[in-house]
Amino acid sequence: MKDGAKPRVFVVDDDVFVADVISDVLSNAGYEVSTFYGPHSAMREARNTRPDVVVSDYAMPDMNGLEFAAWLHENCLNSKVVILTAEAAAVAERAVSGLNFTLLQKPIESKKLIGTVNELIRQSAPSKEITNLG
Repeated sequence: MKDGAKPRVFVVDDDVFVADVISDVLSNAGYEVSTFYGPHSAMREARNTRPDVVVSDYAMPDMNGLEFAAWLHENCLNSKVVILTAEAAAVAERAVSGLNFTLLQKPIESKKLIGTVNELIRQSAPSKEITNLG
């Protein structure tokens, strides 16, 4: 992240309504948000524009959130990943050892999502924390 730049967040969800709501929440909180309705389009963009944080749904066609997180881990080393799911316990059991991500149970409150993203960004670059919790 360049000095003075807003933290860059990718939102990835095949449900257009959910993706747009999450994107609006994060954008209103002060993040630079890019919205994708599937992991493949996000992967193409991530090769050029490294996101600070990726917020991804777990249940998507063609590639689930864990598979997407594994790709990000190999290709966008500094990107932090948040996976949203209605079945957090089941997803946690499927996780591959060594894959680093944050798992949040749906439905998620806006303040919890913003707080989680902010904490991940703070861990990466302490001076880039967003203070507007909407």
